[in-house]
Amino acid sequence: MPSYLRQLFGMLLLSNSMSRPECVWEATWILLSDDILHEERRILDNPEAELTNDELKNRCLQKLENLLKGCGRTLYDFPTMPTPVFNEEEVDNTNRLICEELRYNRCSLSKEHEQLLVKLTSEQKLVYDRIIKSVNEDKGGFFFLYGHGGTGKTFIWRTLSSAIRCKGDIVLTVASSGIASLLLLGGRTSHSRFAIPLNATEDSTCNIKQGTPLSKLIVKTKLIIWDEAPMMHRYCFEALDRTLRDILRFKDASNLDRLFGGKTVVLGGDFRQILPVIPKGTRQDIVNVTLNSSYLWNHCQVLKLTKNIRLERNQVDSHLNDLRQFSDWILAIGDGMIGNSVDGIDKVHIPDDLIINNCDDPICRLWKVHIRIF
Repeated sequence: MPSYLRQLFGMLLLSNSMSRPECVWEATWILLSDDILHEERRILDNPEAELTNDELKNRCLQKLENLLKGCGRTLYDFPTMPTPVFNEEEVDNTNRLICEELRYNRCSLSKEHEQLLVKLTSEQKLVYDRIIKSVNEDKGGFFFLYGHGGTGKTFIWRTLSSAIRCKGDIVLTVASSGIASLLLLGGRTSHSRFAIPLNATEDSTCNIKQGTPLSKLIVKTKLIIWDEAPMMHRYCFEALDRTLRDILRFKDASNLDRLFGGKTVVLGGDFRQILPVIPKGTRQDIVNVTLNSSYLWNHCQVLKLTKNIRLERNQVDSHLNDLRQFSDWILAIGDGMIGNSVDGIDKVHIPDDLIINNCDDPICRLWKVHIRIF
């Protein structure tokens, strides 16, 4: 068994039985580490998990180092032998939340990332580069990806997630609603993931305590993606900000004064769509609780997507102009540029080419048109 072979190798080191132990190591490291990948797959409960040769060597050297320390020695006592790298960010095998976030097949994610990356439009590529640079620099950042439906926000989330997860790092993908979270790989609702109070106030914090599995997961997280953010009360974002500052200040005291504790956070959505629901609230009440009324908004970098990829996909050139006109018309309604107000009720004129005429059952006709399109 590999564990016994490692013990034998350790005994040979301790007894100085090898004149060139580094040569023996290079010739036998595959045998010595033969059980490590199986162990990793069992811990992560992922039969498709993979480790590179460098990672296998490092894990094996770590086990040898622990074996030698039990005998009062260390690999550093043997100058010709390679030494392991013990990273403080090593996986906590007892933390179920961390193991779940590391169950992804890194090889398949790497291939997926390459495929997605070449499909990005120039507009999407600028957004991707901006966010991934912030993640790689590990200095924190707060972004809002603003784009109407069909501009490719979910496609950006997939590309970012695969880029980070294929390196063995953690991305937390959440959404404000359960339906939206289903579109995200590993997605959860924001209340479920961050334990946000249901009735948040201006002084609320998330129910996350220091030293818990969830707090350790957040410490190891490289990026937080929050989709459909505009429909959430601003107190939810402020509660997460206070909580992350409190959790991450124990890692670095300066994180207490940094937005979201120095983590890179990306929000996405469209303010033309559903805003926070305030029972019996006025227009002013609703505006006052939206994200861009929060103190966080002054520190947010707004990134925009304007090209409707969904409408133009798989369409012939003769239809593109009609699709663009329809898209512009929909956006103009959302911006309040079309229609007039009568007694406080906005009325919008529907173009004749969008109306189904001369039909006994318009609903049935609409259903047939829908089937023909899709």
